Amino acid sequence: MRRYRREPAPGRATIYAQGALTGLLAACLGAMLLLAAAQIISRNAFRASIPHTEELLEWLVLWVAMLGAMAASLKSRHITIDALSHLLGTSARRWAAVAAQSFAMLVCAALLLITGSFWLESMDYGETTVGDAPRWLFESIVPAAFAAMATAHGSHAVSLIRHGRLAGGADPAPRAGDA
Repeated sequence: MRRYRREPAPGRATIYAQGALTGLLAACLGAMLLLAAAQIISRNAFRASIPHTEELLEWLVLWVAMLGAMAASLKSRHITIDALSHLLGTSARRWAAVAAQSFAMLVCAALLLITGSFWLESMDYGETTVGDAPRWLFESIVPAAFAAMATAHGSHAVSLIRHGRLAGGADPAPRAGDA
């Protein structure tokens, strides 16, 4: 008789955090689309521009990109290069996935340190953007995203070691024909 380990279901905090992330991503994308459409209509119909629109759209593009990267990393739905999984056995695929998740965690942690340092320097300079809003406020998404991604990849690596599956319960690299 085969025994299966049951992976714990995601906690309420995880579910709420993923919902908040999805909501924020949708709000930023919606705001970006509405603002761009309003700017186009304003320029074509009234030959006038809405103040600070281009600058705000640039920030929204950054926020959508970073929030999307966070969402992809949290659910392990990001693009991967998987050249060896069809050659490896189940155990080897698992450890290759642990190595890949650990490497991604280290890269994200290094980028967190770099972008966090830049963000702190930006706070010291006191630059403003979009009217008189502090620039560091808009830049805060970058170190926050790398912190979330490093945490997600670390969680996936630990889950692979403990349960043989990613933190979301997906197989790290299923092969064709595996059931």
